[in-house]
Amino acid sequence: MPSLAELRAKPHTSVSQVKTFLSCPRRYYYQYTERATPAFKSVSLVLGTAWHATLAEHFTRSRPNDPVRVDELRAHLRDGIVRGIEGDGVPVLFDEDEQDTNAVIDTGMHMLDAFLQHVPLPEHVLGVEVPFSIPLAHPVTGAVLPVPLVGAMDAIVEEEGRPIVVEWKSGKRRWSKDEMALDGQTTAYRRAAASLGYKQPGLRLVLTTKSKRPAVQIEDLVRHDQDERELIETVFDIHRAIDAGVNHRMRGWPCKSCPYAEPCGS
Repeated sequence: MPSLAELRAKPHTSVSQVKTFLSCPRRYYYQYTERATPAFKSVSLVLGTAWHATLAEHFTRSRPNDPVRVDELRAHLRDGIVRGIEGDGVPVLFDEDEQDTNAVIDTGMHMLDAFLQHVPLPEHVLGVEVPFSIPLAHPVTGAVLPVPLVGAMDAIVEEEGRPIVVEWKSGKRRWSKDEMALDGQTTAYRRAAASLGYKQPGLRLVLTTKSKRPAVQIEDLVRHDQDERELIETVFDIHRAIDAGVNHRMRGWPCKSCPYAEPCGS
């Protein structure tokens, strides 16, 4: 399987693109069609990127009886945050409660301590940042989408002989029951894991909240064939809308923190 970067270099669709279009077709237009330069990037994106890279390092190198040293992981996370804020010259939009680099690092360290305390290493790690590219056929017409669905699963582990796809998340709050039931990303992972030969894979959400006293939410999720069908139909509907030139604005509170607000006219 090619790397995720190689897969993304070719025409494709992704769950992130789907979510962006559903939240605001005009943002999708600027971000994915026009590929406009964003005015800034959110500090949540910076922390999330560094967070995923640090957990990938932990799950790749650690063993139940020989984990990576905590100070190494803390340094990895700290360096990732600093690179994300200062490395590429793109301005960062900070949150009200995290207004400089040190505050973001402090939050990340608290999150890491909580994660390591509450999330034990699995029996076996089968893969980390596992890329996938799967064709999508419409469940009614059988038509095949011109581009594949591309992405990467955070980790695939094995517990008691069963493969489990693990999704690492960071957020300001715990997920609600509706968010857990309707999340399209984990639905896509179910199909992707099966396409790679994993039989009846489990799905697990591990969400660490961003605060001085982080909580770690661990949930085993359930997805059915109908969930996959609905996701595929949605992807087809969105691509039909894009082909038809649909790119209207969705005005609301997210406009205040949209990196494409200036060309949009906000």
